[in-house]
Amino acid sequence: MPDTSPQLIDPAAPSEQIESLLTAVAAKPDASEGMRTMMQRASEFPNRLAAQLTGIALDPYGRQVADQFLDAYWSDEPRQQAALRATGTDREVIIGSGFHAAVYAAVRVRSGFGKPLVLERNDRVGGVFAMTARPAFYLNSRNRAGNAGLAGDQGASLNYLPGAPIQAANVSMAEYQTNTDMAFVIRLALAQFADVVTNADVQAVARDGAAVEVLLAGRGAITAGRVIDARGLGDPNDQDLANGTTILTFPQFMQRMAGMWPLRGVRRVAVIGGGDSAKCAVEAVLGIGPQPYMAAAALDSVDRVDWYAELPATCEGWQDDIRGRYQAIGRYLRPDRLGGRRLTVLQRRARPVALPGLGLVDGRTYDLVVVCTGNREADIDGLDLASFYEYTIAGSTLVVAREHYDLPAFRVGPHARLPFTAREREDGIADIPANAVSMFRTASKTAALAATLPAVTQD
Repeated sequence: MPDTSPQLIDPAAPSEQIESLLTAVAAKPDASEGMRTMMQRASEFPNRLAAQLTGIALDPYGRQVADQFLDAYWSDEPRQQAALRATGTDREVIIGSGFHAAVYAAVRVRSGFGKPLVLERNDRVGGVFAMTARPAFYLNSRNRAGNAGLAGDQGASLNYLPGAPIQAANVSMAEYQTNTDMAFVIRLALAQFADVVTNADVQAVARDGAAVEVLLAGRGAITAGRVIDARGLGDPNDQDLANGTTILTFPQFMQRMAGMWPLRGVRRVAVIGGGDSAKCAVEAVLGIGPQPYMAAAALDSVDRVDWYAELPATCEGWQDDIRGRYQAIGRYLRPDRLGGRRLTVLQRRARPVALPGLGLVDGRTYDLVVVCTGNREADIDGLDLASFYEYTIAGSTLVVAREHYDLPAFRVGPHARLPFTAREREDGIADIPANAVSMFRTASKTAALAATLPAVTQD
């Protein structure tokens, strides 16, 4: 019988990919300055690798070089083919390369199991946080050091990625971190603890004896011993309304904001939806989000923002009802000394229509309309939500994932739609609907699954 018990590894030893990344950065003196400087504080880190990666993360040019190296490494076709050929019934496959894919891979490998294979349908690894290479929106939770914890625990970090080589608190001193800060942490974790194949669009998953067959668009089928479905929030609900120019989904808008002169010629904007994505979009057009590239207030300032959402319409109502992360938006609901204001909340739902060069909403025309009306999951045959049931780890009543009724497959993270626990309701976490998909709430559950599932074995 083969020995399937976990074999602990040294998490401080860099993977082959991370070793190559360190070499690539070190080869460029300007890019390696941060890494060299941080080594003066190496004794304050848990290991040398954490100090090196933190130095790279804190140096803008070093981070840029590292990001470019990772993109090139993951897109290399011969390496991708080799990774796909290495699959089998003793291998775990993760669908999606976002936050929860990184959590599962990091905790799984650090618990002594083999590296999973991560399949990402797009050409950039990192999930929703990596939708742009430049900062485009802020995270919801304040930046602070510490381990994972619940909201209200001042000694905890809500942006914590269990098992990662470095944490989000290592990469920035800002009060709220940007999407690219978290994306860099996710990407480093996957580089250390997983094999990744990009442009791998999963079409179907079906039983193959004791294992599963995973069908990839244009790449054929591979075999896996277990599938972890970590696809995150899914695709925009109303992406069929967007035309890519005057009407944009939230991801399209963020990609625009990461480009050059994103608001050039834009004077009137409509934002549709009241969730966190819509709030980030409003911050961006008001100029209180991460600063866009090569844009200046004298040239690229939006005069009017109409927000179609069931939200407070006055500054006072905003201050009373909206949590601190988004309080800065509220002051734009107050008229200026001439009686005008840039932001107006219209407390109703709306549906945009694309006109030549304009967007139309409720009879008003806009230079740009941003649709932020939630997400829906993309269909994969065999992995529909109805086929999954709540999964608890042995000896516990805590639901940490959803397990497929027939396949060796699990849903994790926001994709699992995990119920609030009694403790989360008592602590008030359930009072904010958006917390249903919050990282701080779901990360520890994914980590618990990764640490406790038995090994998959080759028949």
